[in-house]
Formats: sequence, C-alpha cells, structure tokens
Amino acid sequence: MKSLLNTVKVIIVLSIAWVQQSSAQNSYFFPKATSLDAKIPTPEQFLGYPIGTYFTRHEQVVAYFRQLENVSGRVHVESLGKTYEQREQVIVTITSPANYAKLEKIRQEHLKQVDPSKPVLGSDAPVIIHLGYGVHGNETSSTETSLLTAYYLAASNDAETQKWLSSSVIFIDPSLNPDGRDRAANWHNAYHSDPAVGDPLDKEHQEAWPNGRTNHYFTDLNRDWLNLVQVESRNRLVFFHKWYPNVQIDFHEQGTNATYYFEPAPKSHESPVIPQFLYEFQVILAKYHAKALDDIGSFYFTKENYDNLSPIYGSTYPKFFGSVAATFEQASSRGILQESSNGPLTFAFTIRNHLTTSFSTIRGAVEEKAGLFKVQKDFFKYALDQGQKNPAKGFVFGDKNDVNLTQKFLGLLLAHHVEVFEVQDNLNLDGKTFEKGKSYIVPSAQPNFLIVHSIFEENTLKDSIFYDNTGWSIIHAYGLKYAKLNGAFAKGAAVKNLAAETGKVLRDRSAYAYLINSSDYNFTRALYQLQLKDILVKTAFKSFVANTAGGKKAYLPGSLVIPVVGQKVQADSLYATLQLIARSANIDITAVSGGFSAEGIDLGSSNIRAVRKPEVALAFGQGVTSSEAGQVWFLLNQQLNLPVTKLDLQNFARAPLNRYNVLVLPGGNYSTWDKATVDKIKNWVADGGTLITFQTATAWAVQQEIVKEKLSETDAFGRRGEAPAVPAAPVAKTGDEARKDQPKIAGAEAVAKGVKPIAERLDYQRQEDVEGSKRINGAIFQSDLDITHPIAFGVTSRKLFINKNGPTLLLPSSNKYATVAQYTSKPLINGYSSKSNTAKVAGSAAIIATGSGNGEVILFADDPTYRGYWLGTGRLFLNAIFFGNLLNNGYR
Repeated sequence: MKSLLNTVKVIIVLSIAWVQQSSAQNSYFFPKATSLDAKIPTPEQFLGYPIGTYFTRHEQVVAYFRQLENVSGRVHVESLGKTYEQREQVIVTITSPANYAKLEKIRQEHLKQVDPSKPVLGSDAPVIIHLGYGVHGNETSSTETSLLTAYYLAASNDAETQKWLSSSVIFIDPSLNPDGRDRAANWHNAYHSDPAVGDPLDKEHQEAWPNGRTNHYFTDLNRDWLNLVQVESRNRLVFFHKWYPNVQIDFHEQGTNATYYFEPAPKSHESPVIPQFLYEFQVILAKYHAKALDDIGSFYFTKENYDNLSPIYGSTYPKFFGSVAATFEQASSRGILQESSNGPLTFAFTIRNHLTTSFSTIRGAVEEKAGLFKVQKDFFKYALDQGQKNPAKGFVFGDKNDVNLTQKFLGLLLAHHVEVFEVQDNLNLDGKTFEKGKSYIVPSAQPNFLIVHSIFEENTLKDSIFYDNTGWSIIHAYGLKYAKLNGAFAKGAAVKNLAAETGKVLRDRSAYAYLINSSDYNFTRALYQLQLKDILVKTAFKSFVANTAGGKKAYLPGSLVIPVVGQKVQADSLYATLQLIARSANIDITAVSGGFSAEGIDLGSSNIRAVRKPEVALAFGQGVTSSEAGQVWFLLNQQLNLPVTKLDLQNFARAPLNRYNVLVLPGGNYSTWDKATVDKIKNWVADGGTLITFQTATAWAVQQEIVKEKLSETDAFGRRGEAPAVPAAPVAKTGDEARKDQPKIAGAEAVAKGVKPIAERLDYQRQEDVEGSKRINGAIFQSDLDITHPIAFGVTSRKLFINKNGPTLLLPSSNKYATVAQYTSKPLINGYSSKSNTAKVAGSAAIIATGSGNGEVILFADDPTYRGYWLGTGRLFLNAIFFGNLLNNGYR
C-alpha cells in the first residue's frame, strides 16, 4: 500500500512539473492567450518534449495534426499525395465548424473571383489564407511553427480567435518538403547536445552534403512552382488551383546573423507584369507584422534583398493568380542554439518569430478582407485586359513528329489552368506547319494571361541585382515548335485532358526490321528499354526515307533500327517485346519488310551502327554541385529508368572505372583529385570511355588537359586576364559630379592605348548594385546547333535555347567539326545579362564534343539538365550518353 502511495505521489509530482513546463511554453509562445481548451493536447504533450528543444520528424508532425483532427471540430487533414521517399504530403484546414460544413459552397463562390464578369465577394464570405512552412527542409523553425499555429487555433476560445475562425478558412501546409525536412531533422537530432553548443563550428550547425534544403533529388522546391518537375510540386499545385488564396505566406530562414524579413520587397525586384496595386496591398498587411514583432521586441527589415520577380517561387507564383503572397525569412539557428552577431540565437526564438507573423497574417487578412477581395477581383480584370492588349493574340504549339514533348508541354499548361484549344485547321506560321489534331492554341485573352506570358513570352530585363534566374520561359526550355499569333485566329474545342497514349507497332510484325524515329522526345527511353531486354539496336547517322506498308516515311538521323535477324530472341518474342515498349514509351514502332530505302541510306549501310548499352557513373558527394548531380540522377531515373551509380569523389581513386562506359561530372570543385586520379580518368577515356562535363567541371577538364580545348581568357564573371588597376589621383569634388571629371579611359582599354590606367571610383553604397549586375544568375541565350551531329540526334531546329547561370566560357574548337553548339552574335533572348557579359558569351562555344584516344569528351559550358525542365538541352545530354562513343568516324 505504501509503495502504491509513493508511486501516486511521484505521478502527481511529475504531472505538476509537466503542467508547469507546458504553462511556461504557453506563456512564451502565446503570451496573450486567455482561454485555451485543456482537452486539446499541446505539441509538447503529444511529442514528449517542448517545442524548440528537438527537431520534429515529419511523421510526428502528421500524427499530431491527425490527433488534433480527432479532438477538434476546427481541424481537418487532407492527404495530397506522397513524396519520392513515400512521406505523406498533407494540407490542414482550420476554420469554424459552420464554415467547414459548407466548405465546398465557399470554394465555389470564391472561385468566381477569377471571372471578371462576376461581382466581388461580399463581407460575409470568409477570406482564404494559406500558410506554407518549410519548403527548404533545413529551414526548420517553419514546420515547428505550424504545430503551434494549429494548436492555438484549435484550443483558443479567445474572442479574436473565434472571429478568425468564422471569418476565414486557413490552410496549413506544415512541411512543403518532407524528405528534406527529415534529412535536416535527423542531422540536428543526431548531433544534439545537452547543454546546447552555440559554437557555429559545432557539428550540429554544419550539415553535410547535400544538406536538407532540397528534396530527394536535390531539387530546390522553391524554384519549381512554374516548372512542376517534382512530384511534391505537382501534388501541391492541384490543391492551390482549387482555391486561389487571398493571402499566401512562404516561411523561410536566412543567415544566422540576420534578423527577420517580411515583404514588401525592393521595388527593383518586383515583376514588371504584376499590377502595382497588388504590391501596394503588401504595405497594408506589413503594418500588422511590424506591430506584432514590435510587441515582442523582435527586430526586422523590409524592402531589401529578396526577389519578387518570377513565378518560380512559392511567394510569387500565387501573385500571378491575384494572391497577396509574401516571403517571410527568419534568421536561422541551424540547431538548438547558435552564437550570432545579435547575441545567442535559440531555436525557440526563431519559432516564436514565425509564430508571431503567422498570427499577424491571419489578423491582417481578416481585418482587411474586403480589400483583399477587391485586389483579387481587380487582378483578374487586369490580367484579362493585358491579354487582350498583348501584341501576340495567342500562341500555337505542337509537333506531329514529337508527340510526347507536345503532350508534356500541354500537361504543364493544363496543370497551371491555362485555357488551351485545339487547332481548328492546319496553320502555317514563320515557316512552320501546325497540324490539326497535333497542335494547340493558347489565347492571350484569358484571366490567367500572366502565367501564359511567363511560359511563352521573351522578357529582356534592363537591370538586375536579382539573386536567381531572370529568364524562365518554358517554351524555350522545352525546345518545342511554337509560333505567335499576331492576328485573328479560329480555335477549335477546348482541351481539358491529355490525349490518350497510342504508342504501338505499326504494320504488324516483320521478319526483317523495325524502326523508331528519333524525332520523339521518348526515343531514348524506348532505346534503353530495348537494351534492358538485351535487344540489339542500331542508330542511323544519316536520314533516310523508308518504304513501309503504309507508304514512304522519313526518318531523322539518330533513328533506331532493330533488326530481326541476329537477335538473341525469336521473332515472335521480339514482336511481343516491341509491343510492350511501344506502349510504355508511348512511341510508334514501324515494321518494314526490306532494307532498300526510297531515299537516303539503306538499312545495311555502315552509317547505321550498333548502340552500346550505357553503364553510367555520376560524380557525387562533397565538392559536387548537389543540384546538378540531383538533376542528372532524376533525369536518368525518371525519364530512362536507368540505375545510375552515384560515385562519391573520395572513392574515385579506388573505383574500378572500367565497370562504367559513361562518366558524368556535374559542376563543382574537383581540386581534391590528385594527379593520379586525373591520369586515371585520362586513361579511362583513352580506352573508350565517354566523359561528359558541365559548367565548372568543363573548365576543370580543360585546365587538367584532359582535352585540348581552350577557355576564354575572361570568363562571364570577369575573372582572368584583366589589366591591373592603378589608383586615381585625389579630386576635390565628390560623388557623381566628381566622376564626370575623371578621365574616361581605364583598365584594359588604357593598356591597349599605351596610357597609364586609372582605377574606377564609385560610391560605396553602389557596390551591391554594381557588382551584383555583373553576375549571370540565369538568363536564356540562343545558340546555333549543328543538327547533323549525333549529340543533336532528333532535333530539327538549329536554334537552341540554353539557360546560362555560370561563368564558364569555351572558345570554339580548333577542330572545325567538334563545336556542336555555338552562341550567336546576339545571343540574349530572355532575362538579364550585362552588355559586357553578353558580349563575352557571343560567339563562344556552348557544346564541344572532342576525341581523346578511343574515347570522347563532351563539354557542356552550361548545365544541360537545368532544374530538370530544360528539356531542349536535356535531350542532347541523353544523346551524349547513348551515342558519345560513336563519334569517332575515323577522320580525327
């Protein structure tokens, strides 16, 4: 009995301690709360630790929200799908039970905001608020904040909270990047110390490569809203287009020594196509955030640093649909505690700041909802008006010979809820033919015109200190045939769904051979599937016109020839396999009964060569640019179903390279490789390997003399070869007036003219603008592509659009056949590049394919797989993998 009483006493003492600890947490995070429902479990009670003392794993986050759903009529959890690592993506809806009972009606009424002919929503309509946390997985305070936000909204019975719930529908995405979130959480928890260590060099604060910022394939999901490459983005966008929130906040973290950032953004960073009245409304909401942070003594800044330009971000994409969206950035503790220039920064403090602005967002949205309704209604009126005034009245796209790329692009448009119509009759524009049934029209006059503009139009910027890509036109990235419609046009039926997949074997079975045209984006997918089945496949180095049972049919260079004789399988088994591959790759395979072509080479020509099955190794690990490595990994996995070996840099010295016949080096720093490793790669290439390099890896390969090509003397960042500067004599005047009086000749120009050069003098405050404008953060440049080259198999246009976001500049090869693509004399198409940088890019080589012994080295000056959506150059990279070893034709 005495033992039992002692046990009870212990339980009581622990319970009191637990309540006291929970009370302390509540007073820190919710200092003004007056009525919290005890039946609603706090995150601490559910998790077993106070928020801010550990990093909560994603499955714990989801479990807590489901527990809230079980005990509160205000909270409802919806599954959006799963990530690549099979973590569940969820959206949490929080509103009053009365609102939730009529949620579908609220949604339908809200969507009338898109129709300019419908009246603006009335005062009784709830405002729609979306709070998105943790798109960068290692910006960890965000997801912890989501738990506290939901708890308070579920538990609080304060009058203000009741008003919020009845006047709004609040959506919480607790973790926009679950895979990256857990990568970061596991790291920080693994190196957790008690007591916490604030030293910035402690292991807890120093995440290893690739860190938790990105998703499974190392993609920055905050750059994927327009591109929709990753499954997390596609799942999320379906929900977004069901609602078009009035306010959408994207919660982030920034450097440890910063404070707190919220919009408005700098005017110089605003999008030129977004109406100014939308940006002006951010100032109204900013006052709520400023007051809330002032009340708790937290410092902050606005109108600095952060981009507001393109719809690739979670804080800008919603603006293109009339949402007053914003980025919030909290200084990151990158652990439980870290020293900073502002004093010790705790994880709990970072969470509290985000929690404070979560509530100020709701408060401001509810108080200003009439204005928000008007902004969104006026936005869609504005967008429709801009579309009607646009010089291009519409856009037509589609290629009958590239069904899969056409459908992929169509799918992207439909995902963005762009209005698309069938082509009513065949169109001939700009020397291009767009066939009925194979092409589509996108009118400019539609409420979602601003997204149409972003996908199709060229937008050259005159100034830039943007920190990310300034050119993002998807049609250029895809390399798909399109044209602008500058006059009136007829449109066919509205398109709501993708065409059914129709890949099949045409003309029944053959006893001779089967053909696959290289014009379709999926032809390399079909090629690899055939190789997996151990089927002999050949590729044509020249075009031909085949005689088929259906008539003459033209085939491009690179087209595949599958002979029947000489296979390891019988003719019937081969036919059955081809039927399966035709369906899975959605590509037509044509049977032919003989090898005599109507035009061009015959099927027995020496210009038709067997294709080697690629065994690919990809440089991986510390030193490699993780995003580029991830893009290659993604492309080979998702497009080809190819199991690429991810080979860590530190393992190269002992790796048996003869196991692989293709080696890919993404951009990065390869300085840790010693001469023995470099020689090992040289010998591997000489023995027949295919080396493919991107960006800075290309510069490294040239510098290591793996190839005999040359870099430009001055790269796109102005490095190498500049003449030394000499300080100017003092002048009495200051600022711009003084600079006008200084000699106009300086640097390399002075040296060339035999004049003693002077140093340019600028005001200190201009440093960020001037130096920032020298970068190429991402712009679209045009190059001329040799479409007869095997790296260009399947491509029919010499115009190749390339995203350039790095400094590497290659000189054209001394071998006049080796420069696969060369930038034109006026290369800038979309985005920002300074005049000096554009001049440096002009005429430089974009792609060089050069031999070394029995092997080949394919040098990309830029990143051909950029962010997973640059399909126009991505297909060239795939060609390099399959056909790189076939480039030696005996003439070099």
